[in-house]
Amino acid sequence: MSTHSNGTKALFLSPDGHIYPDALICSGMIPPELGGKPCPFSQAGCLPDPTPLDPDASTYSIDKGQPGDLCPPCAKQQLTNLGHWQGHGKQQFPEELLSLRLFKCRQWFWLVVLGLHDAEPTKLSPNGSGHQAIGS
Repeated sequence: MSTHSNGTKALFLSPDGHIYPDALICSGMIPPELGGKPCPFSQAGCLPDPTPLDPDASTYSIDKGQPGDLCPPCAKQQLTNLGHWQGHGKQQFPEELLSLRLFKCRQWFWLVVLGLHDAEPTKLSPNGSGHQAIGS
């Protein structure tokens, strides 16, 4: 799994334009919707590692991607690459994130997994883009 040196696996994209590391969202620290409690789909307050989609699994849905594509188990839907959504709702995303595969989680937040590019959804790049976008 591609992670930033601070342990970040994914970035959550807020409608207000802010970008948050998975630990802040999945742990319940930031979104008021979670009431300060960890997301019930998180793994120790972080995003679970993406796994290949299994078409025979009861949780499989074509909305998540094609069989074999990597997808976080907590994802509800994949929404193509983030670049497709550039300018949606007047949002502007950092250039280095645009090729990453965009997901909507079960809590309805948008997120990108570091190193998971929409053009190659079956593999994680060890030097995934997005690392520079994470603040300290």
